[in-house]
Amino acid sequence: MTMPFTVLIVDDEVMIAEDIKETLQEVGYQDVYRAINFEQATDLLEKKSIDLVMLDINLNEKQSGVDLAEHINQNYHIPFIFLTSYSSQETINQVKKTKPTAFLLKPYTENLLLASIEIALFNYYTPQNLPDTVTDEFSQAETDLELVINGNLVIKDKKYFIKIPVEDILWLESDKNYIDVKTIDRKYTIRGSLKKIMINLPESFIKCHRQYVVNLNHVTGFNSNVVTIGDYEIPVSRNEHDLVLNKLKM
Repeated sequence: MTMPFTVLIVDDEVMIAEDIKETLQEVGYQDVYRAINFEQATDLLEKKSIDLVMLDINLNEKQSGVDLAEHINQNYHIPFIFLTSYSSQETINQVKKTKPTAFLLKPYTENLLLASIEIALFNYYTPQNLPDTVTDEFSQAETDLELVINGNLVIKDKKYFIKIPVEDILWLESDKNYIDVKTIDRKYTIRGSLKKIMINLPESFIKCHRQYVVNLNHVTGFNSNVVTIGDYEIPVSRNEHDLVLNKLKM
């Protein structure tokens, strides 16, 4: 299974960081980066689309993992997990202020590490984004996955997770419990509802009919009854008529 999430590991113990990287790559995380200090980490955060950060508290530098966590909170909307050998009350009090997604004490098992990452990702990137909610139904998450992360719609296509650039989506068509996602290149079919998936999509997506959501950036023509995208005509319902026309005329 290919996991579409990008992970940054920040730890000055190179062997530990490399071991975590290899573990993640073995289970399908293809884009895994390493940093040994605050400077390297902030540089990667700026240059790469990072979905999750795993960081040690003690980086043997003037700026610690707690400093990096505060930097992430101020500049990025992504989850992070602390990995540490320190469990004193003072350390825990410091860490709590940054509101991490998880806190793992070294040494930890591989299963605990992977489970913590999975929980962090799937909980953090739900529409509700409730940090206190822990969902154990990973099987449901895999079949009903409707997440937009760093400009990509994450879906499960057969047995693989894939990223679809949101800008490439032309329209979505609902058929009972399934949605056809029509892109520039092909069509994907996923399980879900238009109402739920629209929570994650940008404002360029608008519902024009109870069965259709269109990406206004790809609309090539319209009248009172339909919008066109290339050679395709998509119906506009009476209920959505005024809203659609106003959006298209802006």
